[in-house]
Order: sequence, then C-alpha cells, then structure tokens
Amino acid sequence: MNNLDTLYDILRKDPELVNKEGELLKNAVYEKAMKMDAGLLRLLYSEKFTRDMFFTDVDGIAVFDKVKFGWLLDSKDFLPDSYTMFRNQIMLTDGNRNSIKGNNEVVLSFPYKDCLLEMDSTKETEARREVFYNEVLMKSEIDTLLEPKCLANIRKISEEGEEEVSEFGDQDNLIIKGNNLLAMYSLLPRFREGIKCMYWDILYNREKDYVPYNDSFKHSSWLTMMKNRLTVARELLKPEGAIFLQCDDTEMAYLKVLCDEIFKRENYVNTISVTMKNAAGASGGGEDKRFKKNIEYILIYAKDSDCLEPFSSVFDYVEIGDLIRAYKEENRSWKYTTVLVDAGKGEYVGSTVDGDGNEIQVFRRIGPVYKSVSRIAKEEGIAEEEVYAKYGRQVFRTTNSQSSIRTRIMDYRKEKGIEEDLLSIQYVPKTGQHKGRVYEQFYKGAPCNLLVWLKDSSEEIDGKLYKKVIQGTLWDFAGETKNLTKEGKVKLENGKKPEKLVGKILGCCMKKGDIVLDAYLGSGTTAAAAHKKGLQYIGLEQLDRHIELTKTRLRNVIAGDPSGISAEEGWKGGGSYIYCELADNSQKLITKIQNCEESELQSVYTELQESEFISYQADVDALKNHAHEFEKLGEGDKRKFLMSIIDKNTLYINYEDMKDAGYGIDEKTKAFNDSFYRKGEG
Repeated sequence: MNNLDTLYDILRKDPELVNKEGELLKNAVYEKAMKMDAGLLRLLYSEKFTRDMFFTDVDGIAVFDKVKFGWLLDSKDFLPDSYTMFRNQIMLTDGNRNSIKGNNEVVLSFPYKDCLLEMDSTKETEARREVFYNEVLMKSEIDTLLEPKCLANIRKISEEGEEEVSEFGDQDNLIIKGNNLLAMYSLLPRFREGIKCMYWDILYNREKDYVPYNDSFKHSSWLTMMKNRLTVARELLKPEGAIFLQCDDTEMAYLKVLCDEIFKRENYVNTISVTMKNAAGASGGGEDKRFKKNIEYILIYAKDSDCLEPFSSVFDYVEIGDLIRAYKEENRSWKYTTVLVDAGKGEYVGSTVDGDGNEIQVFRRIGPVYKSVSRIAKEEGIAEEEVYAKYGRQVFRTTNSQSSIRTRIMDYRKEKGIEEDLLSIQYVPKTGQHKGRVYEQFYKGAPCNLLVWLKDSSEEIDGKLYKKVIQGTLWDFAGETKNLTKEGKVKLENGKKPEKLVGKILGCCMKKGDIVLDAYLGSGTTAAAAHKKGLQYIGLEQLDRHIELTKTRLRNVIAGDPSGISAEEGWKGGGSYIYCELADNSQKLITKIQNCEESELQSVYTELQESEFISYQADVDALKNHAHEFEKLGEGDKRKFLMSIIDKNTLYINYEDMKDAGYGIDEKTKAFNDSFYRKGEG
C-alpha cells in the first residue's frame, strides 16, 4: 500500500468525505482543509501516519502544516483537474456552503466556482480543454492574466476609409478582437462605472461537450465562464446602468440565481420573454416528449436599483389596417373613428391655473369640422385604410379623463358661460412626454371630454401608419426573424438577433452620450443598432469569422445600409469606429499549431520544450524523453496536446510590458495605448 492509499483510508473514516458508493470526495477534502475544519484536523492528528506527516510540535502545541497538505491535494496524483468543491454535484448552498432545503439567503454553488476560466479561442471548431485558475492557489497567475493588455493593429474606420490613429477620444466607438474576459479587464482603467447599458446575447450552452463558444460547455464550466464575466461587468456598469442577458431555457434558471448573487436580488428588474420564431418552425424534441421551443428570455439587472433611471415605454408596431381588422374579428370596439378635418379659428377667452399655480390659456374654437372615417371614405371614394393614411394625424377619440386640468376647464367653461362645442388650451406640462414645452389639448362638449389623438400613439413609417402598442414583458419578434439573414448584408446561421430587438433595448434605457457594451458581439447587431441610433458602443469578439462579419456590417452601416432599423431612425450613413486587437504573444504559436501541416507538428513539439510559452505545469524532461510517444498520436490528438501545454498567461502582451523592445511594439501603437489607459489614471 502506498502513502496515498493510506491517506485515502484515513480520510474515508469521515462520512462527510465519501459518497454512497464509498468513494472519496477529494474536492470536499480540499474544501475542509482550506477552512481548517476542526473535524478534519482531529482525524488527521488521531492517526500517526498523518500526524507525523502534517503536524509539527511547537512547545507542546501541535501545528498543522496547511501549506504542505495543500500541496499534496494540489498534486496531479491526488486531484488532477479541480481545485474546488462538489466536482460532481451542483446544489444550492448557504453563505457557509452548507446544503440547504429552505433558506432565503442562497447562492449557486458549482464545480470550479472559485476558479477563473480563461476560455480563449479564435475558431468555432477549436476543441481544447480549458484552463481553470484557482483564485487562491493561483492568485499571482490570475493577477498577471487580468492586467490591462496592449492594444494593437489599431485602425479608425470611417466614410473616408481606414487610417492609423495614435489617440483614443472620449466619443470614439470601439471594437476589440480578443478574449472578452481579458478585454473587459482592459476596459476597467478607462471605463470603470462608465457603461450605461450592456446587451449580451450569451452562449446558450446547448448539446455537445467543451468546444469553446459553440454553445457546448459542460454545465459547471459554463457557470464559471459566466460568473467571471458578470463579475467584471458589474464593475464596468454605471450606478444607474443595467445589463440585459439574452438566453434560452437551457441555463436561464441557473443564470437567474447566479445574477441574484453577483448583482444582488434586490437589483433584479425583469425577465422579458421574447418570441423568436413561430412554434411550427421552432426547434425541439419529438412531439411526444417536448414542446417546440419558440421563446427566449432576457434577464435584466440594475447595477443599483435605487439609481436606475425609469425605462422608456417599449412599443410593438401594428399597421392600422391590420389592427382594425383584428378588432372587428374579435368583436372589439375600435374608437379612433372621427377626424377633426378643421379645428376652426381659435379665439382667446382668458386663462386659469393648474394645481401648482401655472397658467393655462383657454381658447374657444369657432367653426370646427368633424367627420367620421367612414363618411370621408365614401365622400372621397377611397378605402378606410387610405383615410387613416391621409388624415391619421387628425383622427381622434374622446375620453372623460379624470384629471385635475379637465376639472378646472369644466369649471372655467361654466364660469364664463362658454357655448362653443370645442375648446382648446395651451400650457407647459411639468412632467410627462411633453414636459417643458407648450402643449395644446382639445376638449369637446359640456362634459369637456378630452380629444385623444391617434398620432400620439402611432407612428408613420415608410408612408404607412402604425399603432404603437405598449409592450410589457412579452415581446413578439417572430415576424422579424423571417428574413434576418439579409439584415446588415451579413449572414450568421445561428443566433443572429434583429436590429429592432436590440434597438428597442437601447432605446428604452439610453440617451445621447451613453455607452453600450456587448461582450458577445457575434455578427455586430448591437454595434450596428447603436451606430444608427447615434449611441456610443464598445463591442468585444474573439472569433475570426465573427470579427469579419462585424467589420463588413459596420462598413455597410457607415455606407448607409437601409436594412434593420435604418428607416425608423432615418439612417443615411456616416460615423466611424476604432478597431483594435489584444496584442498577440503566444497566440502566434497557437495559430501555428492550428494551421501548420501535420508533418510540422513534431518540430513544434521540440520548439515548445525550449519556449518561454510552455506552461509551468509541463514536465520538460518528460516531454523530451517521450518524444517517440508523441509521434504515435493522431493529428488531432497532437494538436490538442500541444495546445494543452501552452502557458495561457502568455497569450497577450500586458500594457505595462509593451515597452519591452523584444515585443517590437511601434511608437504609434504605444502612443494609442498611453492615450487609452492614462485617461483612466486621472
């Protein structure tokens, strides 16, 4: 029996350290050791083998060598690929990581939770195991990994073409190619608490296994990836900012609990259900087992709900003709049926005041002309739909609005003995959509019923009138996804979102001067929508193909792309953005491994043994002594192995190291980086 077997037998005496099959829960051992669990220490001290190995007598006091025990647990023999608890389980725990059945104070606990998952890939098909850095055991490695990176290959793209730039301006839009986690940490010096809105169409974690980016992480890896990125996202958000996370039901429930922990439950805002396709064409299992999927979800969290500014109303747009037909089919009453053809001459009567003492000017209307929509259609020989298109801004209905202003106008009408059927008032509202400017209202008849205009709840788009219907937390975008592949003149097979969806999100919470960050840029929908709306944006993307799609799409946007939200925004083209990349270091070696011929892999194997890019975990002597075994591997396994022994800390060049002559960074690039990062030092 070897030493590890003896240790295993001792540890198995603690029932909390074994599962039902009697197997040792190695992660639980590690967790107890790091917490200096009294029960574990008593067990280890009670056995001579472990007492002699891990305890030292100091003046009659037994001192536990936590570091030595930790090194044993960290060894490849004991715990080869995990630093955290509950490797094979996911559960709800309390703040002390005890399993709970009913407690309001809960967090999501999962394997690798106390690790950082780097997840770096430039190819959707790249299959390699990801490196987990434990936040305690590998703090120095993580600190190095998350330092701001040097930005390289910098170009400013505008109508005039591309040009090199050496300075980053406060109003510049930005696209960064590279690992989104490292890119967000690189944004912190300049943009900490500077982002108003984040929209992320995240990885949905469906099917398969561990291929980066392609919706295929194992559950715990996916949760770790999201935790790492949401943690830094919160640091980037303004106090009044909000994050919108789009996902499907694969991970939505877990993501909600994770966000409750990171952003705090009291900062949860809403969950929007979005219809992305009709059920008949939706994906899913067999009819006998599962319903077809046609809904996705958008989780919304505030940085601080007390500081969150009210969202603007979000509308669905329905063509008036379609809406009227739907009302008739459902036997509902459509009330916008009268046109104020002529408002008549306004004759000033006098003024009254509102509840705050502000002046309200009153006018009697002489000779107004009203006609029904049906009458106009008959008189002019046109369809009712055409009447709405022609007279839409003059169509109204009446309501006995229960407002203090209406009550004052009714009293004023009686007091002055006004006989005219129609009155109008002018005043400056202190709140609402007309706040701060002169606004006109009309009142009809003795009851002073308020004229409610169709124009106030509709919008003309491409010559057609659309009714704006306020949406709550159910958004229907099934119709917008039918010809989505043509939008922006770029094609993304899976996951492309409509500009109108992203535009609504940006429109409800952003204004000029605000910045939106999309850490999963994909085909560039967020950047395109923000560009057309005149909002500042930052987009992060690491896949080569997606970066090319984004660059193509933004080139089309700048040239005046008419698709998406261009019509409603009146978009004609223009603007600019800055493109840059996290400066490669060992990434060049990774690219070589990915793209070289199979015959060259053996030389890469030899080269890597002497390289500064080899992981500290790799045994160089063993690599040299087992070169013949490497030769026997298949091509795919050779590439996987070479990828696995690269030190991921060396993927990119840190900003602080860019002046090292060995990296060959040119002066213009250095100047841009100094401009970008020094802004954050002030």
